[in-house]
Amino acid sequence: MKKMLSAVAAVALAALHGGAVTGSWRGNLDLNVAKLPLVFNFGDQGGCTLDSPAQGAKGIPVEVVFSSADSIALDLPAIGATFRGRVTPDSIRGFFSQGGMLLPLLLEPETPVDERRPQTPRGPFPYETVDTVFCSADGTELAATLTLPSRPVAVAVMVTGSGPQNRDEELFEHKPFAVIADRLARAGVATLRYDDRGTGASKGDFAAADIDTFRADASAALACARTAFPQLPAGVIGHSEGGTIALMLAADGECDFVVSMAGMAVSGKETVMAQNRRSLRAGGFTDTQVADAVKILDFVFTGIMETGSAPDVDSFMAANGIELPRRLVDALKQGLESAPLTYFRKMLSLEPAGFIGRIACPVLALNGTLDTQVDAVDNLALIARKIPSAKTRVYPGLNHLFQPATTGSVDEYGDIRVTISEDVLADIAAFCKNF
Repeated sequence: MKKMLSAVAAVALAALHGGAVTGSWRGNLDLNVAKLPLVFNFGDQGGCTLDSPAQGAKGIPVEVVFSSADSIALDLPAIGATFRGRVTPDSIRGFFSQGGMLLPLLLEPETPVDERRPQTPRGPFPYETVDTVFCSADGTELAATLTLPSRPVAVAVMVTGSGPQNRDEELFEHKPFAVIADRLARAGVATLRYDDRGTGASKGDFAAADIDTFRADASAALACARTAFPQLPAGVIGHSEGGTIALMLAADGECDFVVSMAGMAVSGKETVMAQNRRSLRAGGFTDTQVADAVKILDFVFTGIMETGSAPDVDSFMAANGIELPRRLVDALKQGLESAPLTYFRKMLSLEPAGFIGRIACPVLALNGTLDTQVDAVDNLALIARKIPSAKTRVYPGLNHLFQPATTGSVDEYGDIRVTISEDVLADIAAFCKNF
């Protein structure tokens, strides 16, 4: 009898912690406004962690409450979430619960990263890389990687877009800066790319920074590159906000050439207004609702620019007879509450048209026709008008990350295997090596 009970207990424990599910399983959490990729990593011994590639979060602890051949129960106390699902050989179908929301989630076996992101560089490499550290103007130490071809003809500093990003500008497991650095090294161009302050191995407080801080960081990176290669032309390759920072440095005569990848040239307020207008239309709101929402945003942004604080939305709506769906108003308020207003105020107030006309060095400005964050037509037209010598190029069908896209929506970024168009890589390499 004792042996029989021991056997029953062993079976029960095997069902509870037996690791019936192993390996990595991926699914997209549908949040209506966006899809959030999630990856559960099950170990052979029954342990589990969660990765959220879009948020740069890895190794979130997961408690395996129950795991058997046909069902699984997971708790994620660190983020106040749970997952319960039914297991089949090729899928786990269930519900993810967090913050009072119960969302369906289908998990499927993860494909190897080299299949999902085939452009990510993998050794052996025909060049060297060296990790280094440099200090920004305020003394903050920033961690970087120098990529060193055997016979460099130029050196370029790479500046990331908005938000805290590592030196590879990693997003949805894409590593565009690593891909660009690899291509440039093979063309004889050295690069320096660095983790944003407070990100990766860099020190400092990202949340307390603004575009002037990031400009100072990029300037210090450029000085570091010049020290490493004193005899070479030194330029800046910037993406999105980094593209605007590259133009700022060029206007002050700090660099020998510039590549602006989807850099903002029109005003900050105009750019953010256009982003929101496109997002509202894509969200299915009526023309009247979009127009009213834009009026509110214009009022709010003007208030932030003038006073540094967000004005009262409800009072403005009441005074102007505006009625919008509650979910839209709540989303607007939540966005304002979470926005770093010091950073946002400077970004809204930025007027690149006032300084890019001073740029004398060679400029290559690139955009994709499906860029939903920085409009290709408006921004490249302004650059061409203010910098007649600039080379500008619009790529049909490419999004803000310069991936071949269908709509250009952020939702597509993680689903696209290509990290950056081969045409874009070829154009950047050809431009940078000819100085």
